[in-house]
Order: sequence, then structure tokens, then C-alpha cells
Amino acid sequence: MERTYLRVIQGKSHGLAAWFLKLSLHPLSWIYRIVVFARNKAYDCGFFKSYAPNVPAVVSVGNIVAGGTGKTPVTILLAKNLLDRIPLAILSRGYRSHAEHLKTPLRLCDGNGPEYPVSLCGDEPYLIAENLPSARIFVGRDRKQAADMAANQGAKLVILDDGMQHRQVSRDFDIVVLNANDPFGQGYLLPRGLLREEVSSLKRASLVILNHVEDSDQYTSIAERIAQYTSAPVIGTEVNIESLETIDGEQVESLEGKKIGMFCGIGAPDNFERTLLKSGAIIVDKLILSDHKRADKQSLLEFSEHCQSLEAEYIVCTEKDKVKLINDTPHLPVPIVWTKIELEVKEGLQHWKDFIKKTVIRAKSDGITSKRST
Repeated sequence: MERTYLRVIQGKSHGLAAWFLKLSLHPLSWIYRIVVFARNKAYDCGFFKSYAPNVPAVVSVGNIVAGGTGKTPVTILLAKNLLDRIPLAILSRGYRSHAEHLKTPLRLCDGNGPEYPVSLCGDEPYLIAENLPSARIFVGRDRKQAADMAANQGAKLVILDDGMQHRQVSRDFDIVVLNANDPFGQGYLLPRGLLREEVSSLKRASLVILNHVEDSDQYTSIAERIAQYTSAPVIGTEVNIESLETIDGEQVESLEGKKIGMFCGIGAPDNFERTLLKSGAIIVDKLILSDHKRADKQSLLEFSEHCQSLEAEYIVCTEKDKVKLINDTPHLPVPIVWTKIELEVKEGLQHWKDFIKKTVIRAKSDGITSKRST
């Protein structure tokens, strides 16, 4: 149902039923708009108070569009640029995980990689912990408490993963991540579109990251539109495949010219498909799951058998999907290969360097910011 809904609001499904569904969602979007406007106004005017963690610097990585912008890779890239310079902690909600409902946040990682299974903490926090084993990572809904735990353990910088709308915790810097292929969520607020809040909320941004940029012309065109809403610098990033591995850890050199099946449970599967096509792969079939959903054994087996009949050499998934298959992967006629990606700053590199420098200076300061943004 989730995939069908997304196809309708993204204009990929047509006909009378799709038209009627979009029409019926308009009133709900208006109600959502009013609620979000009132909430943001209450924070802007000081009626709702934000909590200031006892650390010198807080950075939020978030978005204004629901799902699939690439916040997690940006969080990893940011932390990799800061880990060697300042003690930091990453706070994640652990969306759709057991940890999200715990009274006390879970300390997933304390400098030695993930200490709990992905089934407990969720796919995205586990993925971050695997990529940043030397970081401190806390998972849970109560990020005020998680921030205090991080401060008590010596963190000088706290990164709020998916924190744009989490205004209960104040921050010094807001990084907003947009998908270059749909930067404004179809132009409508939820549920008619994918916007979590008005595009005008970009005024709160300290830095805008335009992810999945294809070329300079696309970057320039969208950056000009973004400049109508914020004076924050805009950088453009590109997703590249850093390496390819089987579930057993064997390296795969390239997908160039190879027939593959693609499967994933992520927010924007179209972006993953573009990355695979850019690598030269020939996609013979796709198994698309809802975001955060794990592929069950039977579905994987049937998909693998079908891909075998189409002469595929591999079935390929994302790293986010791979972590959900750890220690529980069936024997398949076509082996699974997962992609390890890296973000490359293609446009506005100096803006990125300046932001890292500014963040380090703030994190090394002696006091707590007296008036953080909310």
C-alpha cells in the first residue's frame, strides 16, 4: 500500500482512481499545513521551549521532505570529517525499531562498533555504527535524555540524525538535505505530497545539501530555486559506489555489463536504480520494499530464482538492506551483492570546508551557546 500511495502522489500511476485519491488528499494536506504552521510558530515565538544540551555544539541533519533524501550518508560524511578533531556523539531515533519505544535511550556504540543487533536498534543506526565504529551513538525517541547521556560521557558535539522537525532540542547548525530529483516533495505537504513542512522552512538552514546531483546545470538550476527561500550556502553531492561485496565478504570488481536483479527497502529506490545504471549494470528485475522493511527469506528465494531464469549474475541491494540480512541469509541460486557507497562533494566544496571549520571552532569553544536556534 505504501508503494502504491507513493506511485500515485509522484504521478507514476494514472487513471480515475489515482486522480480521485490525489483530490481526496488535498483537505488532509490543508489540515496538516495548519498544524505544522502552528507548531513552528509556537517555537518561533517562544511559546514552546527547546532544550539546550550541555555541549558546546549541536548540529542537526534533516530534511523537509519525507524519506529518501540521503540523510544517513550525510550524517556519516559529516561525522567522518569531525571524528578526529572533536569528541562527538550521534543521536538517532531508531525509526520503526524496538529501541524507539524504550524509556531510556540505547547506547548502541561506544567506540567499538555496534553493541546490539540491528533487530533491536534499527537499520539506519546500525549502519551508522558499522561505518563509524569509533563514534558514540545513542538510539531512542527521547533525544533530550540521549543528549545528556552523550554530554556526561564527554561529547563536545552532538549530531541529531533526522533532526529538522525535532525542535524540542535546540541546535547551533541545521543541515538540510534535499534530493535533486525531487527537492520539494511534489510541491505539496503530506499526505498529498511529501513535504514535511513548507519550503519556506529552509530559512532555518545553515547549510543545504543537494544530494544525487547529476551535473552542474542541474545543481545551478535547483540552487537558484533554493535561494528564494534561504541565504544558506548550497552544496551538491553525488553518490558513488565505493565497493561491491557478497554477503560472505568476497569482493566484486564491477557491475559493468552484468545482468542483475535489484532489491531494496529504502525511501527512494529510484535513486538506487540510477546509481546501479550509472555503474553499467543491466537491471532485469526489481523487488521494491517499503522503507526499513526487511526482505523475508521466501520472497528473496523466489526473486533470486526468477532472476536466475533471466540470466542475472547477482541480486544487488543497498548497505542498509545488507545490515538487515546479517546472520540470516538463505542460500540463493543467484548470490546477493551489496553496494557500499560514498558521497562526493561535487559542487560548493569550499562551502563544505567552511562549514566543517565553523563547526569545529564552535565545538571547541568553552561555553554553551546562549541562544541556539530551534
